[in-house]
Amino acid sequence: MDNLQKVGISGLIMIGSVAGATLSGVIGAFSDGYFLGRERKKGVTYKTIAKRNAALGAVVGSVAIGLFLSAKPEEPVQGIRLNGLPARQNRINIY
Repeated sequence: MDNLQKVGISGLIMIGSVAGATLSGVIGAFSDGYFLGRERKKGVTYKTIAKRNAALGAVVGSVAIGLFLSAKPEEPVQGIRLNGLPARQNRINIY
């Protein structure tokens, strides 16, 4: 995977984590108010909840991108492998 693909995937990770955290927080707050009958606290609006969860999603996305970009590239597997066993000739008995 070249650097351009890594940057593209990193952008998708960031957008997805921010959007997912924002939507889940707003939907969770709405469902708590609607289904559980919880009152909204004074000064806490859906806009405030969305901002807070967007920041949380950005932090999680940044950590995920850092882990993704620091991962080692995959090396090709040499030999025959079956279920993680070392490279050797494996026989499979089918009855």
